[in-house]
This record gives sequence, C-alpha cells and structure tokens, in this order.
Amino acid sequence: MAKDPILDRVILQLTERDVLRFRDLTEGGCLTLGGLGAGKTTTVGRMAAMSFLQGPYGGLILTVKSDETERWIQYVRTAGREKDLFVFGPGSPLSFDPLAYMSATGQSAGLTESIAELLNTLLAVGKVYQPSSGERYFEDAVAELVRAAVVLLVNAEEPLAITSIYAVLSSLPREPAEIESPEWQNSSECARIIGKLRQRKDNFTPARWSDLDVAIGHLLEKFPTLDPRTRSNVESTLSGLCSKFLYEPFRSLFCSGRCDFTPEQTTHEHKLILVSMPVLEFGRDTARLCQVLMKLVFARGWLRHQYQPGCCHGAFLYIDEAAFLMSRMDSYFHMVCRSSAIAPFLLMQNILSIAADEFGEQTPGSKTLGFLGLIATKVFLANNETLTNEYASNQIGREFRFIDGWSAGESDNRSHTGVSGSKQLTHLIEPIEFTRLLKPDGENPLSEGVVYQSGRAFNATKTRNRPQGLPFLRVHFSR
Repeated sequence: MAKDPILDRVILQLTERDVLRFRDLTEGGCLTLGGLGAGKTTTVGRMAAMSFLQGPYGGLILTVKSDETERWIQYVRTAGREKDLFVFGPGSPLSFDPLAYMSATGQSAGLTESIAELLNTLLAVGKVYQPSSGERYFEDAVAELVRAAVVLLVNAEEPLAITSIYAVLSSLPREPAEIESPEWQNSSECARIIGKLRQRKDNFTPARWSDLDVAIGHLLEKFPTLDPRTRSNVESTLSGLCSKFLYEPFRSLFCSGRCDFTPEQTTHEHKLILVSMPVLEFGRDTARLCQVLMKLVFARGWLRHQYQPGCCHGAFLYIDEAAFLMSRMDSYFHMVCRSSAIAPFLLMQNILSIAADEFGEQTPGSKTLGFLGLIATKVFLANNETLTNEYASNQIGREFRFIDGWSAGESDNRSHTGVSGSKQLTHLIEPIEFTRLLKPDGENPLSEGVVYQSGRAFNATKTRNRPQGLPFLRVHFSR
C-alpha cells in the first residue's frame, strides 16, 4: 500500500525503528504531561513544532504564556515559513469575525442552532461544568434569546455579529406595554429591525414568516413577562459574555464582519494562525474566552471537510498549557478529528488541572478519564504529581510477574528458613519511576520521557525473551 505523504510523514523520531507519524497524532491527538522544568516546551514541544513547520502543514497555535508568540515567530523564521504566518491579536490589523465566517460557510438550516450552541459553550468557559436543573434553565433561556435574535438579523439582512446580537437583546421591552410607547419604538434597535421585517412581510414565504412570528413573539411577549429577577439573571448572563466584545481591541478583532483568514487556509494553503493573547497579559478570563472561541470555530471549519488523499495537507492544533483553554466541546472534537486529518498537540503539567477546572472533579473521575482516553498518543515526562504518575502507570498497563519471597524464624531452639514465589499482577512501570526521569538543566539538554501509543508495541523493545515487545518506550528528547 502506497504511503500517504501527508499522513505518513514522520513528526517525532523516537528510535531508529520507531517513529510517531502525523497519522498517529490525528488519532485523538498527542498529550505531553510533565511537571515544572521537565522540558515539555523546550524539548518535546519544540521538536514537534519544528517538524510540523518543516512539513506541509498549516495550523492554529494558541498562546497561554507570555513568551510563546516570540518563540513561535522564531520557529517560523527558522523553518522559512514567514509568508505563511498570520499573527492575530491586539495590535494586529487582522480581523476574524466568527459569526460572519459561520454565516458565509455554514449551512443556513443549521446556522441559528450553531450560533446558539457556540455562545452557550463560551458562557461555560472557565466555569466548573456541573449540570443541574437551574443551570440548564439559564442555558436554555440564553439559547432561546440568541436563537430569536439571529432569526431576526438574518431575515432582515442585517450584519450578524456578537455586537449586533447584543444590540437587539439589550433593547428588548421591559414589559409588553412598552411596545406601544413612542420612546421604545423610536430608540430600540429591536423595534427598528422588527419594523423593517414587517414592511417586507410579503417577500417572505409562509415558512419563513412563521419562524419570524415565533421569534418576535418570544422577544416581545414571552421574555418581557418573565419574573424580573429571572429576566435580569438571563440578561446579565448574556451581557457578561457579549460586553467583552463591545470594546477595543476585541470589537475590531471579532466583530468587524471580516475574515482575513479562515480554517480552510490552514488545511489547503499551509497557513499558520498564531493567536497572540497570553493569559496573564490580556486577563485570564478574556484571553481564555477569545482563544476558546477561535478553537471552537476552527474545529467546526475543519470538521466540515473530510480528508481524502491528495485533497489537502491536514493541519495541527498546538496548545501549550492546554488545560487553561479547554471547553466542554473538546471531547467531541478529539473523537472525530482523525477523519479531517487534524492533529491536536497538547502540553500540560498534570491531569488534575483538567479534572478540577473543566469537569469539577476533586480527583480525576469518569469525565477526565473519558477525555484522556480519546487521546491515543501520550508522552510522560518527569512529574511529582502522584495521581498523574499513577494514571501513567495504569495507562501503560500491568503484567503477571513472579515475585519471590524469603522467610526466617526460630522455635524450640531450632531455626528455619524458607523461600517462596508467587505470580502477581504488577505495573510494567511503577509510578515512582516517573519522578526519576531525567530533566534538562544548564548542563544537560535532554529530557527523558515515556512514550505510550494505544495498541502499539514498540520495535526497540522487542527482544528474544520478549518478542511481542512493550507498549511503552523510554526516549530522550533534546532541546
């Protein structure tokens, strides 16, 4: 079978006989776990980044740390890919309006629901996801409001952006009687758009006007009659999200109606999108929100295209300290990214950061382990976090081994000794071994890692006594 030049390109050379190919990284992605100073960024991360850049791949790079933008610009220069690079962030002349992109490229039938789901996902960023009837109510209420506003804007042929949705929803009547007041009719953005639609009623099909009738009824009749406290909570939930995009530089970056680059350019034109919004420089909540927004929209764009040999070049998603930028939709993306030839490459310190920040689990439970189980390739570097080391040992597996024993004793002035042996199920590599892995320092440029890939036995571990090999491989990565 002929090799695919995109999927079968080597990304990491592990030994003379073992490699990680781009194909391997598309199987749910690659996750590198390591404690502070273990060499995640400077060894494994750098080697993978340079390999992506020296290949035909485009990609989306999200930034958490302050030095990442300059580091990646240097990587791109070294690889000679300056012409492919877009640096997007405050101070950049570029704009990417996510709703304009979704309007231009998505199917109209699913546009309204896609936007409602997108905004609801963004509302949950940074919050522990613990579904309850109360939380579910507010999510549904926000989605219903957004759905109605989008129906109005699309049918009125008004610009569709986060700011325009906010303008409609912030100008709703406070009570049904206010609809008849000249003040509301003359000053409300919602009233202006509804008036425009009613003047064009004869141009709409019965089905489209039925949709509009439902949307207008919700905005003018149902929502204003809610209990003021409930209505206020729904409004503040939505305005807390949208208000971030009412001010510069985020209004120009995300609400201009322009898309100076697209996800398709990463897969078909080798383009590299570097989102320069370090968390500590631009505020944890805002930087996190904007980058998760980029990740969600790019994921939607990527997954619409199914990879076939020769159709495109695939793409990578690179996130250092990835736990900061997770969302509840990540699991779905990692489930199916393989079919679109997208390789997520994630680096983080330990699995507790996922469990606590995203899934609300005090210790890694079913949600955390379910997400980790989607990622086929893992690199474990030096770590002193015990649950992460236990997870690594359990991931690699156990086997039956003979454990010997020795005993000695004395009775009736007579001593006796004995030896014994039993076959026990033990870890192939014990958790303590991950605390002993080599870390780079001023004199040593190497970090030692343990590489695991689902369903694979590494060639370098196959011996005469163990012809089947081992499911893990110790590797030294260089800076």
